[in-house]
Amino acid sequence: MMSSIESDYGNWTSSFAKLLVDNNDPLSIEHYFKCLKSMNPEFVLPLAKAIFRSDERETLEKVTTPCTIVQVKNDPVVPNSVAYYMQKKIKGETTVEFVNADRHYPQLTAPLELIHVLSRVLGFEI
Repeated sequence: MMSSIESDYGNWTSSFAKLLVDNNDPLSIEHYFKCLKSMNPEFVLPLAKAIFRSDERETLEKVTTPCTIVQVKNDPVVPNSVAYYMQKKIKGETTVEFVNADRHYPQLTAPLELIHVLSRVLGFEI
């Protein structure tokens, strides 16, 4: 991925947007693509390296605050096993709530489902 960002930023933005946003929502894909395209590639590469090369698993055992992990059911970047791993490692009471959506950005493609999950978790009526 890093070499794709460096060698052909334009092509990477298009394929990355299609990977992370539900293919049934071309408007959101286009919106995310335009956001990525507008970013300066000089800043994207260090940011991508920081995100994809960081490993904070040892931090999870230090978390004692009750947590809710919100996970998309079909995420190609963060599989469900990651949510369950985090739930197991976090010391505080932790639950996993699923958003019935595809891909990585439910706030774009399934906003009502995400709002429903968040309102249930936070105890708000909508």
